[in-house]
Amino acid sequence: MSGGVLVLHNLPSKEARFRGACAASDDGVMNAVKHVVGALAERGVRARVAGVRVLRDLRTALEAGPERTVFNLVERLDGGVQDANCVPAVCRALGYGCTGGTTECLVLTLDKNLAKARLASHGLDVPPGIVVPPRRRGGRRPARAAPDLPPGPLFVKPLASDGSEGIDADSLVTNRGQLAAAVERVHAGTGQPALVEAYIEGREFNLAVVERRGEARPLPVAEIDFALFPAGRPHFVDYDIKWRPGTIGGQMSPRRIPADVDAATARRLQDVARRAWAACGCRDYARIDTRMDADGTVFVIDVNANCDLSPLAGLPAALAAADLPFADFVLAVVANAECGMRSAEYGMGSAECGMGSAE
Repeated sequence: MSGGVLVLHNLPSKEARFRGACAASDDGVMNAVKHVVGALAERGVRARVAGVRVLRDLRTALEAGPERTVFNLVERLDGGVQDANCVPAVCRALGYGCTGGTTECLVLTLDKNLAKARLASHGLDVPPGIVVPPRRRGGRRPARAAPDLPPGPLFVKPLASDGSEGIDADSLVTNRGQLAAAVERVHAGTGQPALVEAYIEGREFNLAVVERRGEARPLPVAEIDFALFPAGRPHFVDYDIKWRPGTIGGQMSPRRIPADVDAATARRLQDVARRAWAACGCRDYARIDTRMDADGTVFVIDVNANCDLSPLAGLPAALAAADLPFADFVLAVVANAECGMRSAEYGMGSAECGMGSAE
């Protein structure tokens, strides 16, 4: 790490669909930048911080300093919805090591329907649902038969957004007469297809996973504490709850960690997390969001590769619950990226260079 580390992040969007609406999550990115830079400084590693707004800015940011390792905190770029996910591939093509998920993993997990198909193909339970594309300008959306929709309450969200963007208290549809309006809000607000899926009533568990010595290690199980929610507030975390303190009694993403579950249930949840990690090809760190229904079936709701690392986020909280210092985690992730760069340059396998071995 003698050359230091480039901590790369996205700049606030200039696109109308994101300006203002995503300001709180943009602040979260900068909080993550400060957290990572502070951890590197704590371990004596020099860091340079650079922001990019569009993918074509990436090469300039990389070549502005001597660093050969990139800590990737880019969550969104202006342009195509998948542009930010190309950052690892571009870094690797230019000879830089890059932390977190590969481009293949990030592309897969951002497309929630594609990720659901991958998870289901590996034997994991996912909520059934359909994708509703925006109607073409001047055209009509093809009608879908009612049997395509699962029975019961439905949840409507953007197909390819992170950080609960595009999700609010009205995303839960209990009256089918409200469905068209909920879908149209997603189309108008994000310009994306809407994913309409069965709403899984039950307990929500978040499973943080980190890579150590080349293996996925689930951290202590966290549970969203719905007891803190005001009466009548739907039991799911929307954008305001996640990013705007005070929405729920002064809390941000209210969680209980470790969750109040027995050892067997914790192991079962952690096994689901390991399998989801492997199915999606995650690296370094991720958070898997799940719901457990009344019958005890665990549904994978979302796989968050390169999840939020800001101080109040779920993964740092899980590291603390596992007595793993955040600075040690950051150093291990950087070591993984450096090792991956050497693997590509010299044709080494991950076992040969000790992928994930840093403490």
